[in-house]
Amino acid sequence: MTKNTMKYFNRLIGKIAVKDEKALEALYDIYGKLIYVTAMTVTKSTFKADEIVDDVLVKIWKNADKLPKIKNPEGWLYSITVNCAKDKIKCEKQYVELFDLQEDGSVGDYPEDDFYNKISTLDETEQEIMILKFVDDLTFKKIAKAMGKPLSTITSVYYRALEKLK
Repeated sequence: MTKNTMKYFNRLIGKIAVKDEKALEALYDIYGKLIYVTAMTVTKSTFKADEIVDDVLVKIWKNADKLPKIKNPEGWLYSITVNCAKDKIKCEKQYVELFDLQEDGSVGDYPEDDFYNKISTLDETEQEIMILKFVDDLTFKKIAKAMGKPLSTITSVYYRALEKLK
């Protein structure tokens, strides 16, 4: 990696810190494939990899103003992506625990009523996100568009709802 690459990456992060959407798009154009391939390697799922790309970009968007100068952008993005992928896998396992475990301990399909009973303790927005995610099988990006809310809001509400359900 060249010094110019490092400087350009850090300039993009600086612009993202002041909420420059074009800088985020440029970062995606340059590093999106690296993030996607890394996510695919960990999860073995194109669907999850797409969501992880979104998750990584949201994390960068939300935390760009707190980031130090990055000396190895590819390595840093690789680490962030692997951590997001591991979180996604862990979250999926929690989903199975929350929604799919039968009384005998086997995994199977609950009737829809059981799913709705489990999420009935959540507020309306949390329920809507869970339904769009698990019933309609939408990505966070599509949920954000459908609900007219920022992607970061959708992901934070989703993970907060999962914690409540634990």
